[in-house]
Amino acid sequence: MTMLRGIDLSRMHPLRYARRWPLVGTAYTAMLVGGYIWWVLQPPGRRAWVLAASSTNLAHLEHVPWRVLPASSIWSGNPIGWWVVASLLCLGALEIVRGPVLTIATGAIAHVAGSLVAEGVLALRIAAGEFSTSARHLLDVGPSYVVASCAAAVIASPRAPRALRIGCALTIVPLFITAFDFTDDAQVATVGHAVALAVGAVMARSKWSRSQHLHWPHLGDLVDLRRAVFQR
Repeated sequence: MTMLRGIDLSRMHPLRYARRWPLVGTAYTAMLVGGYIWWVLQPPGRRAWVLAASSTNLAHLEHVPWRVLPASSIWSGNPIGWWVVASLLCLGALEIVRGPVLTIATGAIAHVAGSLVAEGVLALRIAAGEFSTSARHLLDVGPSYVVASCAAAVIASPRAPRALRIGCALTIVPLFITAFDFTDDAQVATVGHAVALAVGAVMARSKWSRSQHLHWPHLGDLVDLRRAVFQR
């Protein structure tokens, strides 16, 4: 053990702090960037085809849900810069506060539940005659359910630092304004994002979430108080 005035220098290795870096948030953000780079390099016709083939609309959910549910979450569209900041901040913050397992669970459940509930409500409205069957082929892709749910989980977490809660709240303001567009007759995005936000809040308050202990570095991690030499 290497000590300097009571400070354990062996505990200050850079790898010790690298292990606390939010790997899930970083990996998901890298996936969005990689998907975007590949997408923009395609001709316009193929870009449109890729988004249409990945859409979590009713037609696809009835036949290939195992394909469109994961695929739809990686296409960010043109505002990639904002998504990089939003995903890294919101997923990273939740991972720091609650850990990687809860972060993955929150994002996955919100994406699946938001898609299924939103499209399910649309199916009922089609059956009631409010919309034609063409609404079964709406374009519904993007990482917004994942990001919104993780942001909501951080905001609703009583143990999250205030700075992270405020940062997540400010980050999803543009998403909130865009998603809750009540001029859209189908309201697919509105219903889906409401579900995603609810999932995030519930996950933050669940018993499982409370069992995940947050460990912030404190003085005892670095300083051996029994051997510390205090100087004025």
